[in-house]
This record gives sequence, C-alpha cells and structure tokens, in this order.
Amino acid sequence: MGQFRVLRIIVGMLGTNCYIIFDEKLKEGYVIDAGAEAKRIISNLRSNAVKCLGVLCTHGHMDHVGAAGKVAEELSVPVYISHEDSSILTGSASGITTKIGSLFISKPSGVEFLRAGQKLSFGENTVKVLSTPGHTRGSVSFLAGDILFCGDLIFEGSIGRTDLKGGSLTELLASVKREVFTLPDETRLFPGHGPATTVGRERRSNPFLINLG
Repeated sequence: MGQFRVLRIIVGMLGTNCYIIFDEKLKEGYVIDAGAEAKRIISNLRSNAVKCLGVLCTHGHMDHVGAAGKVAEELSVPVYISHEDSSILTGSASGITTKIGSLFISKPSGVEFLRAGQKLSFGENTVKVLSTPGHTRGSVSFLAGDILFCGDLIFEGSIGRTDLKGGSLTELLASVKREVFTLPDETRLFPGHGPATTVGRERRSNPFLINLG
C-alpha cells in the first residue's frame, strides 16, 4: 500500500460522515457516503486537487446517498453500491419509506454494483469491499490499509439500528464477528456517524458486542 489521506466532512441534518480517501502521490481517490452538501464535497476535492474516481456507498439510506448522484454527475464518475441497496438510486424502490427517500435524491446515470471481495484501486492503494449486512440487507464496508469505513454497522460504543426495512440484529452481529473482529485490534473504524474508534476498543468495551469475542 502507498501513502493515502482521509478527509472527513460532516454533512446533512443527521451529521453523516462523508469521507474523501486519496493517494497522496497521484492525488486520486474516492468519495465515501456523499450524504448531502454536494457543492461542499466537490469543493473539498478541488481544494485538495483530488481526482475523484467514483462515489462509494456503504448502504442505501438517504442520509448516506443523498448527494451521490449530484457529485457523480458533476465529476462524470460512477456511483458504487450493492445491488441489494441500489433501488433508492436507480428509481426502482419499493416500500413507501424508500420510495419517498428516492424522490429527494438525484439519480446518477452510472451505477455499478459492488461485490464482496472486490478491490478498487486508487494510485498505489486499494479499497476492498466487505459484505456487512445487518443495518440494511446490502450494507458493505470498505477496507483500506488499517482503516475500515464501516457505515452504520458499528459506532463508538454502539451499533447501527436494525429495526428499519432490511435490518437484522442477527445478521449485524454475524457481520461484526466475521468481518470486523477478525481484523487486528489496531484497525481504525471510521463509522457513518460520530467519532472514529478501533477494533480493539469495541471488542473490549462495546456493550452490544462484548460477548462476540
């Protein structure tokens, strides 16, 4: 892995963490979870002279994809999301909540479906896609070096809600055990909301996860 940087931009009414991850040498990378404030996200890309290769979505909730289409269209790049969570972006949503959410976001012209184990390159670095359902049916996380962008799977001292459509506490706990707690303790977790934490800290002290091992 080469040297890369991560910028965090807190966007929207729900305080979503939007991340820009880019190779320091070649100045190219990705936007992760463009939930709102497209102009601000694009301004940060341009002020840091970063060429955006695509917009990555951890899951298909409006506060994480709301500006994905606008950012992607402005920069002529695709949006990447799991097939299971893509309906909010493609306009094929079913269910009143998702349909309403779909009305308030811009639809990207290019949507590419992520698959577990897929690797996306940026400069001398890669982002690996991990399947981490539970918060939604198609939630994914992105592993780059010793950082896991985990969306709403896990937070500092808490976990993502599982009472919305497609959520499952059983699947969420299984995802954490399989994909997160198999990583080294020093792996940093960059969640969809709130401060960063580490695998070791959550393994030891997260009350929702303390029995997972």
